[in-house]
Amino acid sequence: MKKYWKSIEEYKEEVKDDHAHLPNKIQASEALKASRRDFLKYFGFSVASAAVLASCERPVKKAIPLLIQPEEVRPGIASYYASTFYVGSEAVPILVKVRDGRPIKIEGNESSVMTHGGTSAQVQASLLGLYDESRPKNPTFNKEIITWDKANTDIKQALDTLPADKEVVLLTATVISPSQKALIDKLKIKYPKLKQVTLDAYSYSGMREAYADMVGEAIIPTFRFDKAEVIVSFGADFLGTWLLPTVFTNQYVQNRKLEDGQKKLSKHIHFEGFMSLSGSNADERFVIKPSEEGKYVLSLYNEVAKSQGLPTLDTGGFETEVKEFAQQLLAAKSASLVVSGSNDKNVQLLAAGINNMLGSYGRTIDINQDIHLYQGDDNALLQLVKSCKQGNVGALICLESNPAYNMVDTESFKDAIKQVGLTVNITAQNDETSPLCNYVLPSSHFLESWGDAETVAGMLSLTQPVIRPIYNTLDTNQILLNLLGEDISSYDYLYQYWQKNIIPQSSDDNPFISTWKVTLSAGLLSVPINKGAKSILNPNLSSAASKVSSDKNTDGLELIAYQSVPVGDGKMANNPWLQELPDPVSRVCWDNYFSVSPTLAEEKGWKQGDVISIAGIELPVFVQPGNHHQVISVALGYGRTMEGPEPEVIGKDVKPLFVSKDTGNTSHIKYHTGIADIKNTGRTYELATTQSHHSMEGRAIVRETSLSEYLKDPASGNEMHAEIEKLHTTLYNKHEYKGHHWAMFIDLNSCTGCNACVVACNVENNVPVVGRNEVRRSHEMHWLRIDRYYTEAPNDPSSLRVVRQPVMCQHCDNAPCENVCPVAATNHSSEGINQMAYNRCIGTRYCNNNCPYKVRRFNWYDYNGADSIPYNRKDPAGMSTDLKRLVLNPDVTVRAKGVIEKCSFCIQRIQEKKLDAKKAGEPLRDGAIQTACQQGCPAKAITFGDMNDQNSVVSKMMKDPRRYHLLEELHTLPSVAYLTKVRNIEEELNAVPEHKTHS
Repeated sequence: MKKYWKSIEEYKEEVKDDHAHLPNKIQASEALKASRRDFLKYFGFSVASAAVLASCERPVKKAIPLLIQPEEVRPGIASYYASTFYVGSEAVPILVKVRDGRPIKIEGNESSVMTHGGTSAQVQASLLGLYDESRPKNPTFNKEIITWDKANTDIKQALDTLPADKEVVLLTATVISPSQKALIDKLKIKYPKLKQVTLDAYSYSGMREAYADMVGEAIIPTFRFDKAEVIVSFGADFLGTWLLPTVFTNQYVQNRKLEDGQKKLSKHIHFEGFMSLSGSNADERFVIKPSEEGKYVLSLYNEVAKSQGLPTLDTGGFETEVKEFAQQLLAAKSASLVVSGSNDKNVQLLAAGINNMLGSYGRTIDINQDIHLYQGDDNALLQLVKSCKQGNVGALICLESNPAYNMVDTESFKDAIKQVGLTVNITAQNDETSPLCNYVLPSSHFLESWGDAETVAGMLSLTQPVIRPIYNTLDTNQILLNLLGEDISSYDYLYQYWQKNIIPQSSDDNPFISTWKVTLSAGLLSVPINKGAKSILNPNLSSAASKVSSDKNTDGLELIAYQSVPVGDGKMANNPWLQELPDPVSRVCWDNYFSVSPTLAEEKGWKQGDVISIAGIELPVFVQPGNHHQVISVALGYGRTMEGPEPEVIGKDVKPLFVSKDTGNTSHIKYHTGIADIKNTGRTYELATTQSHHSMEGRAIVRETSLSEYLKDPASGNEMHAEIEKLHTTLYNKHEYKGHHWAMFIDLNSCTGCNACVVACNVENNVPVVGRNEVRRSHEMHWLRIDRYYTEAPNDPSSLRVVRQPVMCQHCDNAPCENVCPVAATNHSSEGINQMAYNRCIGTRYCNNNCPYKVRRFNWYDYNGADSIPYNRKDPAGMSTDLKRLVLNPDVTVRAKGVIEKCSFCIQRIQEKKLDAKKAGEPLRDGAIQTACQQGCPAKAITFGDMNDQNSVVSKMMKDPRRYHLLEELHTLPSVAYLTKVRNIEEELNAVPEHKTHS
């Protein structure tokens, strides 16, 4: 019988004793030490307190009515505006929900053929950045506030009077806006010495250089995971942070869903040095050292070439290990895909060569519709720093690039910028570069800006403001227009640019204005790609193979850096929603850390939380099953200041550990290195982790099987369900649902654990942020959590498998929480929803104790400023300020101290759609109601609907043999159901974990 465990501590406890032991029973005499007099005293105080609280008035909050109401604003009715999320990395088409003039929610744009309405955790959380009080509010010169006119005049004058031998450098983040690129081209004409250099917080320069040799142009092609039957990934976390994770997640699950008669699953094979989100979702996973990755790719190339009778290259040394996977790729032929996360040009060339031999170009890889993200050039950045130090640069204008943090060698840049006379930082954040610059020009948040984006060639989207700028800021296009001296607004410029360059064809029947309005409303436009078709040049790969083969494997320990799913490259590190979001693998939040394998921890004598120092950077140890025993992993994007009542630096910036000591020709940034200097400081640090919270005591909550067993029996792995159904009897009266009966289904085959649903729920339902210390005490408030379980022994990382399970309130028909509430604050609706009456709750927490799923949350403090008692607030992240409170959803009550809260199935959305259908005089359409978690999910793993509607999707899913419920042996009759996870592996997986006997 297969066992599942959530942490190293839990696993060791199971090994020590195969039975789960309850804590020693407390003797009644010990438990009842309080006297009758003490009981009456405390009871009297509680009654008096309740009376005082009942008489307290809430603070008076004044509102100023509109003198003239805008036509599009209807009080209490939301408006939606199409826009684009882009902060330098991933770009996603979105819809912004605006209530009474303020944006309160971001959703994916379902019209997008790339994302199909999916989002990520960062997309959902980006809304909070709009209400960030730490944003720069006015233009400044040497930290003194100046006017925009003076800033523009002085900067233009300084540029015009630069010596002829001095360069002007515009250091930008990757620009994917066609209209902004045109403005930069105008700047180059006005200032012939101006040169644009692109800086990405995470470099993909090696891939672009490889494809420059492969197709004659430095591109990143699009990858089609939905068309791939066999996927082999070498360190590319395409479900987490690699290139377009929201798009790739949506594609990936298309071949993982077993619905509508689908009987095939794609095969996902993953090689990596540490446990990533993609690796944890793989069918087969193999741990390798980062220094071995290139040789594994070379070995795979040789095996594919040998099987096809093609010349092989220098030996990689791992041909035997990859032989089986070469055969699987060859069997899939053009429906195969090999990807690499390496920033080494030679490794990328070999991966591209494998895809070429397999015939993947034109099917799973498209070189004509390339990705416009990550245009940075590592060589150009090195040359920029060198030119600044030599005094050749007279002016440096940083456009949303923050080089003082995003460059790997930040100290070198800080020295270089001192040699530049004119320095300007155009930024929407209070970043590390601003103190180094003469001028700081505050740019607007993307929700306050006009613009456009072309993430993938031919796929355009618009960015439009949904609120007036909160501060004295301008959007980046307007700032560039001012520097050009053009007297035109950014909207008029965008309109004219699209009229001339994007939609030039117009006629009397279809004038431009009509197409423009439709595009602005939809937010999307597809246009033909004007460039000619590219072709594979078949470069000589011998040189690349020789360099990869001659690279020495690092002896001893290696350190590898990665982007975490919540924080990413650090651009949004000042976001409490993301900081409190648990990492999908480790379940740690609020810090980065050195992840080590259980084997390495035991060898070094390290325990969870021990602080170690690597080359002078001190971080706590986190024992992570699935890591290579000689690899330590650490997240990038930390070491930045979290603003709030008590600003603090969150984690450590580890990029200095990866500054290259190589003075040779290579300039590619490598995100792995050997470790020579490692020390134990003797100190400890408690990480805020949700990893071991909410343990379900080893009962059968995880069910999975193999594809071969599923094809024999669709109920494979779920045999327990039928047995339990036979035994169901109850003393409860059966509920009758004469109208609707709401239910939710979660497909474990589709869920990747990306956490987009968690943040979507937080935003929609005003879930409070409690801070690091409260998470340490297991007081996190998330209504939805994603439990992560391991199976197999932790010391065998390649055999270790991971399964995830989103868990929220199960809305049981026989809900144990409802009978124990002494004030009927939790009750059952006529539509099957377990409801909470917040103003009735007195905080006994009986319901929490009686809930077998542990999904109820208790407000230990006043986190949101909703309490009637003054000085009772605990707000470590500054979420209760007047400005940040504008993000709150007015349709959802903000809870006060002492109140239980939990998932409501987004009842406000249910009621809204029911009312809409009633006003329209139509029946409620299946699928019209989408919960926040469902709508935000890029994998479409969540389905919501009415079980009483026999034609609804959930009614049909009720008949799926894979369907089961959590702890269904308790006969709580949950309205949330799960579909068994099916893996594409050969051996049989017994999905039911061994039952433990409780003493």
